[in-house]
Amino acid sequence: MPSAAAKYSKETRRPIYSAALTLPFFLVYHVGTIALNTTYINGADALIIRILSALSVHSIFASALVLVACFIVWQIQTRARWKMDSGKLALLFLESLFYALFLLYGFGWLLSNFNLAASAGIKDGQLARLVLYCGAGIYEELIFRWLLLSLLLLLFTRIIRANRTPALFFAALIGALIFALFHYVGAGSDHFYLAGFTQRFLGGLYFSVLFLARGFGVAAVSHALYDVLLGLISP
Repeated sequence: MPSAAAKYSKETRRPIYSAALTLPFFLVYHVGTIALNTTYINGADALIIRILSALSVHSIFASALVLVACFIVWQIQTRARWKMDSGKLALLFLESLFYALFLLYGFGWLLSNFNLAASAGIKDGQLARLVLYCGAGIYEELIFRWLLLSLLLLLFTRIIRANRTPALFFAALIGALIFALFHYVGAGSDHFYLAGFTQRFLGGLYFSVLFLARGFGVAAVSHALYDVLLGLISP
């Protein structure tokens, strides 16, 4: 018989749990950017908007629509139950908080040289930064783990016909590399230096492992909580 931990792990990977877990951060980001009238949005959010604009889809909520569409497709594909246990959802949040704290303190040496949180240079105030960090967790995980990592896995397993283990390894590696490089592209990007790039690359690997092991919701909320916590303790 499966253990209680195995049952919890399997049940909380259902789409409804990821949707419920990320919903507060989703609302804080989108409502916050409107309420604060900030000129900054998350880079991953901006990338989605730019791509859709090129396809003649013009909306400040384009990224939100993409995220909702992904959840709908995921739910239809898995045919998973809609019901969820509020106790398990609370436990899932605590699990995500643990992973965020592990990255914050277990990888404490990251803080000594470089800030992994997205858009650290924002000058609109701490509240605006914290709102932005909520969006960073969701939309960077949407692009670089849910979409990019899934496409890379599809490439290695279906087209190249690689075995599952090396496919996972190389997909995570390439995905983390692209994730790290993303922070040095475009207006307002960070200045490139090897230590910072290496730390972002390792962060990308960390969130890739979380995504593969625990799903989108845990990866996104762990990422958002990490950014928020780092934003609170950073000067």
